[in-house]
Amino acid sequence: MTADNPALPAKESTAAFLALMGSGMVWGVIWWPLKYFGGFGLTGHAIGLTAYTMVAIATLPLVWRERHQWRPEFGLLVLIGLFFGFANMAFTSALMSGSVVRAMLLFYLLPAWGAIGGAIFLKERITPRRLIAVLLSLCGVIVIMGGIDIFLLPWSVADLAALSAGLFYTAAAIANRKARAIPLVSRTLVSFVGCSLVAVCGLALSVPVIPELSLQTWGLLALFAFIWLLGGTMLTTFGVTYIQASRAAVLQVVELLVAVLSAILLGGEVLSLTDCLGAVLIVTATLIEAFTQPQA
Repeated sequence: MTADNPALPAKESTAAFLALMGSGMVWGVIWWPLKYFGGFGLTGHAIGLTAYTMVAIATLPLVWRERHQWRPEFGLLVLIGLFFGFANMAFTSALMSGSVVRAMLLFYLLPAWGAIGGAIFLKERITPRRLIAVLLSLCGVIVIMGGIDIFLLPWSVADLAALSAGLFYTAAAIANRKARAIPLVSRTLVSFVGCSLVAVCGLALSVPVIPELSLQTWGLLALFAFIWLLGGTMLTTFGVTYIQASRAAVLQVVELLVAVLSAILLGGEVLSLTDCLGAVLIVTATLIEAFTQPQA
């Protein structure tokens, strides 16, 4: 959950700024290890059953230790975990099976989901500025998806996964904002538990083939889980906790820019003219939303 704290010492604010910049870099290039493990035959579902579950098992005792604090809001804690779990699983699948650029841009329909969800569940008023942000982000998605073809052609599984990831991420953020008693550690680590639960529930629909991996590959998967996933999550949590909300939202746009540039330079992806136009619209909408304070 993002928290405003304008009275922070300069040193602490600098650390938070650096943490958010670092998390933007981490999440911006997360597609690279995911594609790497995909080369061994692992799918997004399989990553959920292995990497995310490793972290969930290791961190569940920390969440359980705070049970006396979050027990009054247990329902919200479950929603936070499940929503983040769906978001992470869908986003992982989108990055592993489709275009990194498209997945990132479609995921960043967040201004629209945030404004609509805030109005419905938090009774926030959609101001003219927020309405402009919603319209810009929707126009960006329509442009990226091919204009009028968005209503005529079927969407790919990767595109649907990226869009749903943004929707569930926003739902988790709304649940976070409604919660008051849940400690920060539990809010952060329950997402890994949620990913594991979603992955396990997904076994009812399909059982992924987890190929025979060498000991070295399992070691790399463990490092990815505890250093990349858990480390990136802790950087993000520290950053958004100790820096003003509007500034945090702007800095997190770094994630989108890093992902697009790295996918082009390292992944060989090509950014079309429509993708560029859609990206400009979505980034503009994100910046407008970041500098607009929700009103009740």
